[in-house]
Amino acid sequence: MRALRDRKRAGVLDIVLTVSLIFAAPASQGLACGYDNPQSVSRGFLNWIYPDSLYVIGAISREVAARRLPLSNFDRGGPADLFGHNFLLAKTSLEQFGTMLDVASPEPLQTSVALVLVEPMLWARFQPAPEGVRTAVHVSGAERGDLVVITGEAVIAEIAAQRLTLSEAYARGVVRVYGSDARIVEFLRTYGPIGANASAHDAKAKLSVAPARISADVACRHRLTQIEGCFPSVRKTDQ
Repeated sequence: MRALRDRKRAGVLDIVLTVSLIFAAPASQGLACGYDNPQSVSRGFLNWIYPDSLYVIGAISREVAARRLPLSNFDRGGPADLFGHNFLLAKTSLEQFGTMLDVASPEPLQTSVALVLVEPMLWARFQPAPEGVRTAVHVSGAERGDLVVITGEAVIAEIAAQRLTLSEAYARGVVRVYGSDARIVEFLRTYGPIGANASAHDAKAKLSVAPARISADVACRHRLTQIEGCFPSVRKTDQ
């Protein structure tokens, strides 16, 4: 019996040590994303730190089924991507998103934004700099004080291609934003139009669905959870 207890205790210590080593890894190396090794990814940590963040996966699946979103390159399968073509496509879309953040407002970006693509768990950061928004792709994750955006590869690609606005994506549930209530509202108010095509009329029509969703999300978080880095003991299940 004692030997069994010792083995169980050793197993728990191994798990704790493994998690500690993962989060102690130098930021320059970063955590492996799905383009490196899909089997190494654990989305559970994402949902633990940002409650209900993985709801975007279901929302994206519904949009793909309704043919309002294409299937992400990461999920298309096929031959092994030996030359990193899919990663380069995602990187290009993320860099274009950063450019859109830079030109969307006459005022500079007020706070750094961290964004993760849930299929490959690829993180990027958009940081204010004297020369404009500085985009870094394949970083280790969000940093303290970042506004966090959780979405999918195809969503960012559609926004970069000006076929979908950020506000419309948020309203459809394929984008989730984590931070203080005031910062979320201000971010979506300022940058919600990015991704709009040349027709101002179409852009205005797309954005008209956003305010109710923003208000509902903020009110919901007030009732259910604390903002930024919380670890709730009880979480709702997706309906």
